[in-house]
Amino acid sequence: MGLCGPVWACLGLSGPALRPAREKGVVLGGLFVLLITIVAIADGVLLVAASRAPLGGWMRLAAGSVAGLALLAWAGFLTALIFGLGAVSIGATCLALMIIPAALSRVVSIPAVYGEMRADLAKWTGGAVVYYSMWALLLAALFSRVIVFESGALLTAPANNYGDLPFHLSAITSFAWGENLPPENPIFAGYRFTYPFLIDFLTAFFLRAGAGWRLAFFIENFTLALALVALIEFLTRTLTANRTAGRIAPLLLLFNGGFGFISFLHQAANAPSLSALLAALPGTYTMNADLPTPWGAVPLRWGNAFTTLLIPQRSLLFGLPIAALIVALWRLAIDREKDPQLRRRWMAAAGVLAGMLPMLHAHGFFSIMIVAPLLFVLFRSLDWAWFFVPAGVLSAPQALYLGSTPVKNQLFKFQPGWESGDASVLLFWAANAGLFLLLLAGAFALPKLLDTRTRKFASVFLVWFLLPNLVLLAPWPWDNIKMLIYWALVSSALVAALLADWFRRGIVWGAGAAALLVMLTLAGALDVWRGFSPVEKVTLLGAGEVEVAALIRQQTEPRSVILHAPIHNSTVCLTGRQSVMGYPGHLWTHGISYQGRELEVESILRWAANAEQLIDERGVDYLLIGPTERSKFRPPEMLLGSRYPVVFEHADYKLFRVRK
Repeated sequence: MGLCGPVWACLGLSGPALRPAREKGVVLGGLFVLLITIVAIADGVLLVAASRAPLGGWMRLAAGSVAGLALLAWAGFLTALIFGLGAVSIGATCLALMIIPAALSRVVSIPAVYGEMRADLAKWTGGAVVYYSMWALLLAALFSRVIVFESGALLTAPANNYGDLPFHLSAITSFAWGENLPPENPIFAGYRFTYPFLIDFLTAFFLRAGAGWRLAFFIENFTLALALVALIEFLTRTLTANRTAGRIAPLLLLFNGGFGFISFLHQAANAPSLSALLAALPGTYTMNADLPTPWGAVPLRWGNAFTTLLIPQRSLLFGLPIAALIVALWRLAIDREKDPQLRRRWMAAAGVLAGMLPMLHAHGFFSIMIVAPLLFVLFRSLDWAWFFVPAGVLSAPQALYLGSTPVKNQLFKFQPGWESGDASVLLFWAANAGLFLLLLAGAFALPKLLDTRTRKFASVFLVWFLLPNLVLLAPWPWDNIKMLIYWALVSSALVAALLADWFRRGIVWGAGAAALLVMLTLAGALDVWRGFSPVEKVTLLGAGEVEVAALIRQQTEPRSVILHAPIHNSTVCLTGRQSVMGYPGHLWTHGISYQGRELEVESILRWAANAEQLIDERGVDYLLIGPTERSKFRPPEMLLGSRYPVVFEHADYKLFRVRK
C-alpha cells in the first residue's frame, strides 16, 4: 500500500483495521468527524475572506483550515464547559458552526468566495500540484505513525514522541472520559491545569464525536501541518514578493538543522554501503550532544522542527501557522499606500488571531505580544488599535487563567547562550545554525533583496533570537526553542529570498544556491528519514497495559483519583482518570513544585505509618499496583488486600479501591 497504507489504516478503511472499525462504529464516527472538520474549515474560509486578506484560493483554504480548527476547538471547549463534553455539547458546537455562514452572509458573498477559490485553484501549474502532493504524502506518512496499535500494544514514532505523548494522552482522555471540566491537571490531581490544552481538547472532542484514536490525532495534525506549509509560503511571498522563495522557505524551516550532517558524511565514507547506513542510521543529527562537529565537542541542540517540535510539542501546530498569518497581516497593514479600511481589517484580523492564541500556544502568544509594541514604535499609526483591542479583550481571561501557573516564577532568569553549556556561544551557534545565520545576515545586507520598509519590519523579529539567548523563558532551558522557532519562521523567509535570488542569476550561482540548500536541510532530512525506521517506532504501552487501562475506565468513576508510580508512561494515561502524581519531568517543565507530593506517594506505596492519613488527605480513590510499583516500592499487597477490596487483577496489575 506504500505511503497511503498507514493513512487508510488510521481512517479505519483498509487491512486488518476494517473489521474492528466496523464493529465499533468507528467508520461512521470517523465520517461524522470528517464532516464536522469540513464544516469548520468552510467557516474558517469565510472568516478569512471577511478579512479581505490578499490570499489566493489555496492560501485561503490553508488559512481557513487553521482558523476553522481553532474556532472548532474554542467552540467545543466553551460549550463543554456548560454542558460537559458529550452529545449535547457536540450538537451545540455543530449548530454554532452551521449558523456562522448565515451570520457572515452580510459581510461576504459566499458563492463569490468559493467561486474565486475554484477559479484560482484551476490555474494551478503542474509544479504546484507536485510540490504540495509531495508535502501531503510526507506529512500523511509522518503523522500516521504518531498513534499505532499493533497486536494490542500502543506504539509511537518518532522516538522523541515517547516522552511527550503520555502527557498529551492524559490530557486528552481526561477531557474525553474523565469529565475534567473545568480542567484540573490530569497528572497532579487537585491542581489547576495551566497548560495550553486546546489542541488536546480538540482530539478529545473528535474521540467523543466517534473517531478512532488514529483519526482523532491524524485529522488535526495533518490538516494543520499542511496548512503550515502553505502559510509559510504566504508569509514569505508577503515579505519578499518572490514566488520561488515561497517554495524554498518551508524546506528551510521544516528540515532545519546544523552541521550534524558532517558526521553522517564521515559515517558514509566508512560504511560498507550507503544504503546500509540509511537503512539503520545510528543516531540523530540535529539533537545530539555526542556528534563531532567542525568546532569540536559542541552540543547539537537546535533539533529538527518535525521530530523535536511539531510532533511531540503538538500545540505548535496551531501556534506557527497562526503566527505566520499574524506577521503577514501586520506587514500588509503597515503599508500606508493601502486602503485605510483594508489596513484596519487586517489589523483586526491579526488581533483576533492573537487573542485566540494563549490557550492554543502560550509561547506563540508571548512571542507575538513582545514584538507588537516594538512594531508599533517603528510604524506608529492609530491602525494598531485595531490589533491591540481585540487581542487584549480576547486574551485577557486566558492570560488571567494562565497567569496562576508557577512557571512565571522561573522566567527571565539570566542564562546567556541558551543550550551552549561549557562551549563558546559563537561556536555553539556556528555548529547548530551557523550557515543559516550567515545567509540571514546576507539577506539583510543586500540592498536590492528587500525593500527598506520590509528590512526595517523584519529586523524587529531578531528579538525572538536574542531574548532566548539571554534569559530563561521556561524552567527547562531547552524550551526556549519555543520562541526561537518563531524567529526561524520569519528568518526562513529572508534566507529563502536570498537563495531564490541566486537561483535566478544563472547556472553557477544556482548550483551554489542548491548546494547551500542541501547543507541547510540535510541534517534535518536525515532525522526525518530516521523517523521512519523501526528503531524510532517505540512501544509506549504493552497490550496488557492497554487492556488494564480499558478495565480502569470501565470499573471506576470518571472523576476518580488514582495513585500509581510517578512514571511518564503509566497505563493511567489512557484512562481519563486523575493521577495523584505523574512523571516528575513533566511537572518540572511546567514549573510545578512536586517534591512534597512525591514523598507522599512513596510513603503510601511503601505503606508508611501515615499512609492511610495521606490517602484521605489527597482524596485517593484507587491504588494501582503493577510491575513498576513492585520493583521500586515493594508495596505490601497482602496487607492491602486485607484492608481494601480488589477491583480487578489483570496482566500483572491489581487495582485496589482505597476510598472509604
